[in-house]
Amino acid sequence: MDRLGEYGFETGFESSLFGELKEFQNRNRFIVETVQLRKPSLKGLNAAQFLSSVESFIPKNLIASQNFKEMQNLASYFSGGITSFFGFESVLDSADAQADYLFAVSSRKGEREAFTEMLKNGLFPTKFMNQDVWKHIREFATQWANPDSILYNKVLGLWLEFDMVGLSSEAPIPCIFIQTPSLRIDTPEDLNEFTKLTTSALPLLTGQSVSEKIQKQMIKALQELPKGSGLMDVGVMLSRAVTGIRYCIVRISPNEIIPYLTALGWSDNDEQVSTLLKELEAHVTRLVLHINITEEGVDQKIGIECSYSPDCYHLETRWSAFLDYLIKKGVCLPEKKESLLSFSGVEKEDSSNDFNLNSYQVSVKIQDDDFSSALVRFISHIKLVYNPNSPIQAKAYAGVRLFGHHVDH
Repeated sequence: MDRLGEYGFETGFESSLFGELKEFQNRNRFIVETVQLRKPSLKGLNAAQFLSSVESFIPKNLIASQNFKEMQNLASYFSGGITSFFGFESVLDSADAQADYLFAVSSRKGEREAFTEMLKNGLFPTKFMNQDVWKHIREFATQWANPDSILYNKVLGLWLEFDMVGLSSEAPIPCIFIQTPSLRIDTPEDLNEFTKLTTSALPLLTGQSVSEKIQKQMIKALQELPKGSGLMDVGVMLSRAVTGIRYCIVRISPNEIIPYLTALGWSDNDEQVSTLLKELEAHVTRLVLHINITEEGVDQKIGIECSYSPDCYHLETRWSAFLDYLIKKGVCLPEKKESLLSFSGVEKEDSSNDFNLNSYQVSVKIQDDDFSSALVRFISHIKLVYNPNSPIQAKAYAGVRLFGHHVDH
């Protein structure tokens, strides 16, 4: 999904990114209708079980039945408690009810270890593990789960994103995003830490070393970051015929984006992005910039994630107005807006307590397993994709996340 919030670690990037923002007030008054679960617990479900738990809430013009069945088939290969956070990517200007599937693996709550065990101990189909890509992912996971590896504390989580169109049953290849603590290069020590991390992580995932030209451009992109911003995700697009490394940059304000990109050799020749950023400043409160680093520099195609801070999940009330703005721009169909808004909601195990963000928190932040669960469906963000000489494209990322409420004794 590129990015759906954080994995249970405090990265320093969860607050407002720009402009004046009032704190979300009186969260307790935003109570939603809940549905008591038939199963006693949501904890420990595998990827396919999590998918099945939200099937009845998915509008058919957002994800077609056949598309969802293909997701379930894919998810069935991923056994164990490897995720508690998953989602879907949907193009908003198309009537095609086709979405991509993605899920996160956290370094906490045993998800990392379950993921590694699945890949190492014969729990993943042999026909997949015979593919070089999955061999590389297994090697990465093995090092990630090793307390002596630099990856152990420097990689907070992974996102695996599957492009469902044309997905091969012989080898379902994901795009992978590595979430790290904030990355900047302001000192020689920062440069040394970044170099150690990238020369360890990226070759494991790609099966080849990072070229000197790419490494140089990656470093420059961090050295030019505006003050206060940072790199949150590093992506390798394993399933796509593209080269380079994806950067997801957070805490960057609209008026900093064009100067930053210009410093990397990018140009806004038609001023389409400049105009877009001015409009977005009036509609959303958090931007995340996606750029692709190549040997020649930063690619002209960029992505801009739009969302709201602080995170209110299904309680967020501002999406409707933003989707109306996208409809007026011609990048969102009205029926896609209605489908997205209707998807949001929550299921709770314990119907005796109302759901609010003061008493619940994301499950990977809860130290023990003594909690009742709630599965929250929400709009995570909407990404606007700019490609020169092409119309702006809007993609919505709908998230589903496990929350927990401590049990009172």
